[in-house]
Amino acid sequence: MPPCSLGVRVRTSPGLRRVMPTRPLVARAERRGRASWERNARARDRARATIEAIVAGTPRAGELEELARLHVIEASVDRTLFWQPWSARIDERSAARLREALTGERGVILSACHLGAFYRSMYALPVKRGLQYSVVGPWFLQEPSHDYWGRRVARMRRGALGRPVLSTGSFPILLALLSRGESMYLFYDLPGRRETPFLGKTATLADGSARLAVEADALVLALRARRAGHEVWVDVAAALDPRELADVGQMHAALAAVHERWILEEPAALADPNSFGWEHGATARAWVRP
Repeated sequence: MPPCSLGVRVRTSPGLRRVMPTRPLVARAERRGRASWERNARARDRARATIEAIVAGTPRAGELEELARLHVIEASVDRTLFWQPWSARIDERSAARLREALTGERGVILSACHLGAFYRSMYALPVKRGLQYSVVGPWFLQEPSHDYWGRRVARMRRGALGRPVLSTGSFPILLALLSRGESMYLFYDLPGRRETPFLGKTATLADGSARLAVEADALVLALRARRAGHEVWVDVAAALDPRELADVGQMHAALAAVHERWILEEPAALADPNSFGWEHGATARAWVRP
């Protein structure tokens, strides 16, 4: 963890957080989020813009104000959950799906979005093989800065499971790994070149997960982290098998459908897309690759 000011060190100390119970901290974060919604006009405006970019064009568009309020609360809770010890629970059906895929001989792609406490997803893996590789952006491998963001990056690096593979130019490396039966964690909701119907609008999404699955004959399991009170649960969808789909386009669309359904169940829990790669390209009209 990089050195920084005393106040930031106290807020981000792993040792201190280990002895602090999560339940009351989450309750306090919820109260803080509700107060922020009431008192902070800037926070309200940011949340409205974020939620509009997510739900515009969907059946939940009419709930913008309430979802924006919930988004402020969820963001406050997430800041607390991030610094607490990472753990997650999983139900038997989801665990069975993971066990079946991860104990087989084919490569496995675990596909996630920036939904809820996604960074805890891998802590619910039910088998020893677990995750072998995780695709990361350049920021993950840079020297952490001496501030809150730097401490957050360091926490991500300490908590990450699986060996990191730099995303830039990684396709042939990932293809080789999957072809020999490895497993890896990939994000779906990142900008790319494929125009995709997503969340009621057109999004230019990366289709690397679908292309890798088809070319490596790998299974794809979508997963999400879902908060229930002070606990995080991981849900796993049924495996998508490229042998049962016609081509990359069908695989990409099938994966989009799963993630879209989950996001629309809890749109307030999705991070602002403009904070994880879309820059200012994700709006109520379309998500356009920057």
